[in-house]
Amino acid sequence: MIRLLILLLAVSLSACGSGDDPGDTASSAVAAAESVSSPADGKVVVDRVESEDATFRVVQLAESLEHAWAVDWLPDGRMLVTERPGQMLIIDESGSKTALSGVPEVWAENQGGLLDVRVAPDYDTSGWIYFSYSKKENGKGGTVVSRAKLQNGSLTDVQEIYRQTPFLEPDYHFGSRIAFSQDGKLIVTLGERGQRRERTVKIPTPSTSVGTTVRLNMDGSVPDDNPFVGQDDARPEVFSYGHRNQQGMAIHPGTGDIWQHEHGPHGGDELNLVEAGNNYGWSAVSYGDTYTTPREDIGGTEAPGVTEPVKYWDPSPALSGMTFYTGDAFPNWENDLFMGALAQLKLIRVELNDDNEVTHQEELLRGELGRIRDVAMGPDGYLYVLTDAPNGGLYRLEPVSDSAES
Repeated sequence: MIRLLILLLAVSLSACGSGDDPGDTASSAVAAAESVSSPADGKVVVDRVESEDATFRVVQLAESLEHAWAVDWLPDGRMLVTERPGQMLIIDESGSKTALSGVPEVWAENQGGLLDVRVAPDYDTSGWIYFSYSKKENGKGGTVVSRAKLQNGSLTDVQEIYRQTPFLEPDYHFGSRIAFSQDGKLIVTLGERGQRRERTVKIPTPSTSVGTTVRLNMDGSVPDDNPFVGQDDARPEVFSYGHRNQQGMAIHPGTGDIWQHEHGPHGGDELNLVEAGNNYGWSAVSYGDTYTTPREDIGGTEAPGVTEPVKYWDPSPALSGMTFYTGDAFPNWENDLFMGALAQLKLIRVELNDDNEVTHQEELLRGELGRIRDVAMGPDGYLYVLTDAPNGGLYRLEPVSDSAES
């Protein structure tokens, strides 16, 4: 009983942190279970969760991760994990961590640092690993994308293939997520860098890549069929614009559609279906308001030529990380969308219909793990989450038989 009370207190204290943007925090739901041995080379930290469509437990695979941001898998099953201060780790199935050398210097302030990492779909032949990070030069900075190869515990042949234009002074709102589209392109989200006047309905084309989604060839060059190619005063790499700070992106496994969520200001986190050439309205259109008192709305909630979000949340959960479930371990979750929440300390499961409407959502693990920064599908069919903390962790959701003892 004493240990259970200590766990409850620890989880409650972890709820005091805010998201990347100030938002409501949550108190603990159910305390984590006392750790026991797991046959999967981890420790069970939550022994049984009976959700609407699945019963599962949570196994911790790695600990002492310093503000982890993203996880992806090498073909041999080892995991690449980024830590925002600037380290990229390889974590094997036993949880053993190896820090890679050769990582470029990052601008690790506020929300900046080493961000996303993705292993190329053709890694077996190309050997490329793609990653994004914030970089500073001459007092200004922005999000850049590089690729590298892995050799003997080091990143080699490091190539910077894209940088946000222009670099700006603020040290926050960098995005950034990377995805590979079904047509073989590199998709990257770029935060708005604190700019409120950069994207309005009066700007018909994006003259910068601030607050945008860019679409690139795998070498960083611009595809000829991008929506703004050949247009005056438009960045040809831009695929969509009018975004705020998109920290989650996933490709729908069936349709190939690009889905993103983005932080609103004080409220107004959005889930968007991102399509070529569309303007998503920031900052002329927003469902949030200012952080100052008295609160003031930021823009209106609709405008001609602006694409509406599929859904928005107010108060803000501070969404981060995003994946579609495509494994066999939880068949009732097939094609459901999972999103982490920093401020509200939870995992959100979202059901979509064929008309791209949200028909249902469920909260999972509220207050039990902490600030969930990334959510990812593992090659083993399980769902993985990373927590953002000075001593964060990597966790796996594993099915539990309904007949198993709790």
